[in-house]
Amino acid sequence: MRLKAVELQGFKSFPDKTHIAFSDGVTAIIGPNGSGKSNISDAVRWVLGEMSLKSLRGSKMEDVIFNGAAGRNPANYTYVSITFDTAEEYAAAQAALPAAGNEPSDGEQARPRPARLGDGPEVTVTRKYYRSGESEYYINKRQVRLKDIYELFYDTGIGREGYSVISQGKISEVLSQKGDERRSIFEEAAGISKIRYKKLESERKLRDTEQNLLRVNDILSEVAVRVEPLRKEAENAKRYLVLNEEKTALEITLWLDRIDKLKAERERVETSVASAKLELDTATEALDGAETGLDSLINETYEMARDASETE
Repeated sequence: MRLKAVELQGFKSFPDKTHIAFSDGVTAIIGPNGSGKSNISDAVRWVLGEMSLKSLRGSKMEDVIFNGAAGRNPANYTYVSITFDTAEEYAAAQAALPAAGNEPSDGEQARPRPARLGDGPEVTVTRKYYRSGESEYYINKRQVRLKDIYELFYDTGIGREGYSVISQGKISEVLSQKGDERRSIFEEAAGISKIRYKKLESERKLRDTEQNLLRVNDILSEVAVRVEPLRKEAENAKRYLVLNEEKTALEITLWLDRIDKLKAERERVETSVASAKLELDTATEALDGAETGLDSLINETYEMARDASETE
């Protein structure tokens, strides 16, 4: 893996977009005091995930943003991108791919995994910071967490605690430290820090799992106290369901019996209505006959009265 380029904008004394390419061999950046040489190394440390304000030579994280100058307005945000040539790692990763017939299943391919060196011929890490305090991290233009950037460079010596970026006065500080304090640098160089990190992560997960188990046991204890009352309530509920079904069946039987009685009553009433209708028709006919006879008698009476009057 080889450093290929660094691009920065709005970082400390670099208000404009600045692209620094690193070709094969040794690349040196020279200039007078105060020209911003150290700001380039600070940018490299910052994009690799440095969070120590002391290491970045500032009092707050906002100090990494260009703060303005004569005729230049302050920047609202800053970003730094660093690109590494990982052609060798990519070739090794391609050679280590499983042979035909041993490919991972669809489920394994669909499972997300963090970015790692060897995914492509080069890797670009970008970090952005806004004056509002928001931070963004990218690996190959894909947004990730700061933790993903840390894990990407573990075991490479390039991370924030790595030995590849040595700032001014760092060597004398390292030499003046005690043996235990210098241990982290040698562990990073020997590739032990990644294993130590995984160990710490595993221990943290185990602690979290133990806490979860304790919580589960507490919940089980709380539920165990309620098991007996809930069992009785369940039995009562089952009994209620049985009795409710019996009640429903009895109600249906009563309603069916009532319907049968109402049907019989309706048939009796219909028969009575038909008989009364027949009697009404007979009486109507008799009444019509009586009215006809009455009309005849009245006419005869009129005739007899008229004859009697004429005779006199």
